[in-house]
Order: sequence, then C-alpha cells, then structure tokens
Amino acid sequence: MKQYKDTMDELRFTPEQKAHMVDRLMECAQASPRRPHTFRRVAVVGERFSALFGPATQTEVIDQIGYPIGASATNHGITITADAIVGDTYSYAIVYSISREDGQPLVSQETLDGSEEYEGRLPLSFEDYDLRPTGPLAFLSSGGGGGFSHFYDADPADNTIQFVTFWTSDTPIRSGKVSTTFRGLYDTTDSYANKTLLAEGPWTLDFTMDFEDSSIALPAGQAIQVSGMDATLDSVTLSPLSIMVEYTVHQEVPETARKSGQTDKTNDPYAAFRDLPVTISYTDGSTLEVKSATTSVGSGSGQAKCTIGMIFDSIRPLDEVASVTVGDVVIPVSQ
Repeated sequence: MKQYKDTMDELRFTPEQKAHMVDRLMECAQASPRRPHTFRRVAVVGERFSALFGPATQTEVIDQIGYPIGASATNHGITITADAIVGDTYSYAIVYSISREDGQPLVSQETLDGSEEYEGRLPLSFEDYDLRPTGPLAFLSSGGGGGFSHFYDADPADNTIQFVTFWTSDTPIRSGKVSTTFRGLYDTTDSYANKTLLAEGPWTLDFTMDFEDSSIALPAGQAIQVSGMDATLDSVTLSPLSIMVEYTVHQEVPETARKSGQTDKTNDPYAAFRDLPVTISYTDGSTLEVKSATTSVGSGSGQAKCTIGMIFDSIRPLDEVASVTVGDVVIPVSQ
C-alpha cells in the first residue's frame, strides 16, 4: 500500500484527489472478493466432471470445489484446452479437452467404440506430459505422491474428447501459476506397441491452479494398531473429493528389509506399515473401503511416518458422511 501511495505522489493530482483514490483502493482491498458467476461455474465444471464422478457433481458441491480454467494451446491442427479443476488439501483432478481445428472427429468411430472394452476409457496415450509450477513457486508440494490419468468421451455428440489427470500428494498442495506440456498424441487401438501417431505437439498451457478447498479435519490423536504394531493416528482430512489419513507407527522398518528392494507385496518391507483398514460410512447405510490408495512410508528415528490417500469415484457432500473408521477407531463426522 505504501508503494501505491508513493506512486500517487509522483502523479499530478490534487491532495484531495489522491486521498480519495487511496481511500477507494483501501475499500476495495478490504472488501470480500467477488465470486465468479455460479451458473457459469456449475455449467462448465459440472459438465466436465459428471462423466467422471456421476450426477452428484451437478449439485452445490461442484460449486464449492470446482473452478473453470479455459487455457488452451494449438499445434499441428489440434487444440488442447484445460477445462476445469477440482481439488482439496491433498488431491486434485484436472480435465482437458482435445479437438481438431477443422471440426472433424479427432479419432475414428472404431477407437471410440473401443472404450467399451475399458470401462469408458479410450485407447489413446501421450508420449509424455508434465505439470510444473512457474513463477515464485518451486514445487506444488514438499513431499511425494501418486496419480493416474486416462482419456474419455464426455459427450459423444461433439467432436472433442477429454483427458483427465488425478493426483494425490502426501503433503498439502500449493496453489499458484503452473505450466503443463503435452507431447506425442497416439492412438493405441491395436496395441501400445503398434500405436499410431496422431500429432507430435508439443502443447504448452499456462494457467493458475486454484480451487476451493472444502476439506475438514477430523479428531485425531487416538492410539491404533497397524499389523499388530502400536501407532498413533496423526490426522484424518476429508473432503467431497478425497480422504487423507496420516499416522505414525512406533517401530522403524527393519534396515535389512528396506535394503531388499522387493516391490512384490509379499516381499514388500513396507507392506505391514501400509496395512491399515480405512472405511467411510454414509448416512444412507452404505460404506466405502479405502483401497487402491496412494501410500507413503518414511522410516527413521525408531518410527515410521505413514500416509494413505485416495480420490473417490463419486463426489458426495460431507453431510452425507456419518463416520470414518480407521483401524478399530470410529470417528463421527459432524456437520
């Protein structure tokens, strides 16, 4: 604010004019930020995510956590657009649309029909793609994580297809300006080894990665058991999009086991530390077991710090969650 006042002093305004302008700026700075038009947000974001998370995304939930993006890049007659993002403290999903400039279908009907064999996922792939922060940010998070992606067709009536990326981090995600680059779009209908190049690219999109974090922190600190080992539940973070459980096992992963380098579950030295059942119970009586989750185990100083995180297949309001059970500890969810 001081810099703004100094700049005003260099301009030729009367003292009354300068005072009035500074007062107006102070009023704007203190005012609550204006929200984007709700209908536009619901229409754009809900349309893109309904094919992934179900019709629940058409409710007020998507208005809380979803934001349109709109950044695009064109190369070799193909345009890639970052449509929308949903996210929370530890996870996010970004949907991109891909289309040809000439209005023709991007892929053949045979390729589109091939999605039936893969539960709606299209047999397409990128040679590589990345998402990296730009500007003052050095990273999106300070830890590790995991994710997955796939192609799908949100609306068979148009000439675009969609590409979605999911990511879960074991540390909080920072918002800010990012750049994502795609290279080599391939049709893998025959096989991945016999894939057909559709366009080389690259396509680079710059946009601000931001979202409304609707996560809540559940009561933690309880003593739990993990594969017969004593542990403490450090935190449970829940949102309509995902869940993250953090806990400390009061035993270090054996050094000899850590050096084994085995990745098979039966030989995985970290398997016992990941073996913590987590179940979400809903008010309608249904339950969801947290499986196929992103996990991390860090061992040292006589203990192991562990996380279990997962993005849900469907988005449900938090007021539909009755409780979360971690091990044998039941944590009520009160709204």
